Amino acid sequence: MKTVRLIILIALAGIIGLSCSRYHPQKENANSDPLDQWNDGQVKTTILSFVSKVTDESNAHFLPVKDRMAVFDMDGTILLEKPNFVLFDFIDRLVLEQIAGKPELKHKQPYKAFYEQDWAYFGTLDLNGLYSILLDATDGYTEDKYRDAVQKYFSTVIDKRYNKPYNQLFFAPMVQLIQYLQVHQFEVYIVSGSDPQFTRAFCEKAVNIPVQNVIGSTVLTKWVETDTGSYFVRIHKFVEPINDEAGKPINILNKIGRVPVIAVGNSAGDYHMLEYSKNASFGLQMIVNHDDSVREYTYEAEKMKMLCQKNGWKEISMKNDFKVIF
Repeated sequence: MKTVRLIILIALAGIIGLSCSRYHPQKENANSDPLDQWNDGQVKTTILSFVSKVTDESNAHFLPVKDRMAVFDMDGTILLEKPNFVLFDFIDRLVLEQIAGKPELKHKQPYKAFYEQDWAYFGTLDLNGLYSILLDATDGYTEDKYRDAVQKYFSTVIDKRYNKPYNQLFFAPMVQLIQYLQVHQFEVYIVSGSDPQFTRAFCEKAVNIPVQNVIGSTVLTKWVETDTGSYFVRIHKFVEPINDEAGKPINILNKIGRVPVIAVGNSAGDYHMLEYSKNASFGLQMIVNHDDSVREYTYEAEKMKMLCQKNGWKEISMKNDFKVIF
């Protein structure tokens, strides 16, 4: 009987240990390179030096664990965003399915643009108009129906260039950086313009970020109670503000309540988030610059380089700093 009890206790201890370490990987070997998917250079040195300073109690820049907050944009920062943003590609397919069921929709915008593949139309829309497409495509969906559609997308859609589903096309060096920060007791958040319910479908498995650490453009839902059960239904409205551009620091404040000491983006849409991070007494702001047409894509490379120089952000060159891409 004692032997059985001992076995049960050991098993329980193992389960508890796994649970407690779910989002905080074990510390790296002292002799290993914690960022071995990064090329040696100024960027890698800067990251390692920053983390060393804020985690060393004898350093003037030491930060207690409660202040170690890091925020990462998603599309183009940790996840492939070409040939389209992943959420946009998902919406495109939803809309085409809806047109197949109701052909009259193809005469009405934005359905008409999707049907005709008129991508120039979307360039004419302002921020609210662009994001309203998500509302149009998912209006009236229950959360279960939406979740099923997201899961179907990731189980059936394959990127043509890389021959992988999009939830497997996260940038390996960025995932490693997130894990490195978690080892050093940083609380890491995804702060994306995408729908958080979309991101939550894959964030835990793909990048080890818990669902509660996702901040995004949230579609308002209403709670419905019936005789057979209760559920959420998505309605045609966002919880303000939309989580893009100037909306990002507002939502970070509302969700986290602390200024992030590390902020990482990849576009001008992340400007406000990175500048907000400068309110920390000691911080690090970085931009992932897409300058590698051989292994990934090249776009806005010179523009982002200049923004980094102008604002004092550290440029992460995919071509020069990433040893691998995926």
